Amino acid sequence: MTSRYETPEQLVATPRLTGLTAHRNGPVIALRQELSSDGKRYVKHAWSVPRPNDGDRAPVPLTSGDHGVQEVCPAPSGELYFTSDRPVDGDDEKRSRLWLLPEHGEARMVLDMPEGISDPKLGGDTLFFLSGMHPSAKGAPDELARNRELHELREESGASPVLYDRAPSRYWDQDLPAAETALWFVDTAALADSRDAGEAVGRVDLPAGRLTHYSVAPDGTWLLAQLTAWLPEGWKRSQLWRVPITADGCGEPELFRDANAEDGWEPGPMSPDGSRVVLERDVVWRDGANMQLSLWVHDLRTGRDTEVVPTDEYWAGEPRWIDDDSFVCTSDHQGRGIVLRVTCPRDAEPSIDVLAGGADQPWTYSAVHPVGDAFYGLRATYDHPLEAVTWSGHEFCAEPTRVEGLVPDDAVPGRLEEVTTTAEDGTSIRAWLALPEGDGTEHPLLVFVHGGPWASNNQWSWRWNPWPFVARGYAVLLPDPAISTGYGQAMIDRGQQELGGAPFTDVMALVEATTQRADIDTQRQALLGGSYGGYMANWVATHTGDRFRCIVTHASLWNVDSMGATTDNTHWREAMGPAQAAVYSPHRFVERIQVPMLVTHGDKDYRVPISQSLELWSDLQLRTRVEGHRFLYFPDENHWIRKPANSRAWYETVLAFVAEHVLGEDWQRPELLG
Repeated sequence: MTSRYETPEQLVATPRLTGLTAHRNGPVIALRQELSSDGKRYVKHAWSVPRPNDGDRAPVPLTSGDHGVQEVCPAPSGELYFTSDRPVDGDDEKRSRLWLLPEHGEARMVLDMPEGISDPKLGGDTLFFLSGMHPSAKGAPDELARNRELHELREESGASPVLYDRAPSRYWDQDLPAAETALWFVDTAALADSRDAGEAVGRVDLPAGRLTHYSVAPDGTWLLAQLTAWLPEGWKRSQLWRVPITADGCGEPELFRDANAEDGWEPGPMSPDGSRVVLERDVVWRDGANMQLSLWVHDLRTGRDTEVVPTDEYWAGEPRWIDDDSFVCTSDHQGRGIVLRVTCPRDAEPSIDVLAGGADQPWTYSAVHPVGDAFYGLRATYDHPLEAVTWSGHEFCAEPTRVEGLVPDDAVPGRLEEVTTTAEDGTSIRAWLALPEGDGTEHPLLVFVHGGPWASNNQWSWRWNPWPFVARGYAVLLPDPAISTGYGQAMIDRGQQELGGAPFTDVMALVEATTQRADIDTQRQALLGGSYGGYMANWVATHTGDRFRCIVTHASLWNVDSMGATTDNTHWREAMGPAQAAVYSPHRFVERIQVPMLVTHGDKDYRVPISQSLELWSDLQLRTRVEGHRFLYFPDENHWIRKPANSRAWYETVLAFVAEHVLGEDWQRPELLG
């Protein structure tokens, strides 16, 4: 029986879940991505997920067509707010507008802003959202009208320059626009009559700084906004501001958390009664300090801060309140993922219980939402893509119920096993190993090193999927070396200050342990990686001679010093130079490369700029004596290769490259490359 994951063409065409959201007293919405009608791009649609009292009702698609949705915001009444760039009568400009889908009836556009609309959130009867604000419009008698005038002036004149007075100027794959991100709000009653919605919009007047995140109280009476601030030394950090919201608009912002050199704070959700808020504390990675992540609860009545999920064991995220004394969150855990319930009563010490997942289960969970007396969420493994699940009650559930009818359920063309060994410093380390079916065959080995570096090879990936390779007879090793998440803070600390140290020796230890297996070919092997995994691929290429037949490096760090100076993530310069760059920059060892390398990169990548691969490609041409290097360049992609045809071309090129050098086959140029 053929699996839909055997070939790149089948893989990229498979519908997949990309998210799930819910209102604690309302609908549950899954987001499903599928090919557009012409097959040239992906379109995301909203699906209604049945709740326990819906009987045997199957999931229902709520949107359709080639424009899809960007973000959704369910309301307790059953209505759904969503953003979409679908066209409207009388205006063919493509931008994201706000739409309202009633529980019964057709969707209609209810709000249009010249710079588009994103990140909608409900607080009581108020809907908050983000949209651009031109600096010259701020403070005008009619800010909305002036903002629209400036937008139209730039559109009609064709003006595109942007003047910055502070870094950053980019974010992942976007140039930060001339219109700065602003926070707006509107009464939902005005949205019910879309003719008046524009006049009812107000702006939250925030202090200077780039708005990055915000969260809203359940009743909409106050919010927390995270702004970028600059320390005297010039480094970027975050501030939190608390803003009251009244019937007359917004009140005076109050500084809630100031910026400092050591850490940053991100606003999380408020408790149902609005008296407490979850905060995420990030200790910033820099020279001599390792990244840490912990969850705290701030009590607005007492002003007390309580650390409820320390960084030592879990790196928890996605917190959502169950009731006024407890919230649910998720965490990577030992190559898998778990769901945690954090109980934090005011008169007792906090406690943590596992609700789903664990060492004896393969699943990794995400997007878990409390809805009534049940939970809804997503889960995946490395041999099963995301699926929606649900379970009742607030106790541990060994096997949640799968929500049928959202995505195809198909088996992979192979099996998944686990590899464990001991690192040089005595740490126990592990990896997943994807293998073809059958015994008695020595399989050539491919090693996929994950990016991040704060990540884990613990669940399905559509971009670095092992199964088209397994279908060709390869075994694929998916290691979790030092700096991987899910193994406690000690695992981060082992490698954070030595990018090419413990993470490298961990990868090689796991490769050697895997090579000892009788079903692994000891000679025919290659290593591949993207982002930080691409850095590791470059480091391996310069430090292992001809140990591997070839190396594939995607969106990779080559010159660590220039990387820190040109990435959009400006504070990484503190972490990458000068100490790390002086010791662990692969470009210093280019003459050691002895095997062919395939370099792949997207031009719109601002996190790891294309200049990294251009310098690597130049060095490979001028400073090595190896034949067979290739450079796969994507002029219209970013850090990730996302367009269906481009993704297919990436897989087919990588497959052809490793077949040439690992299997000794003739080079076969993919048709999509012309």
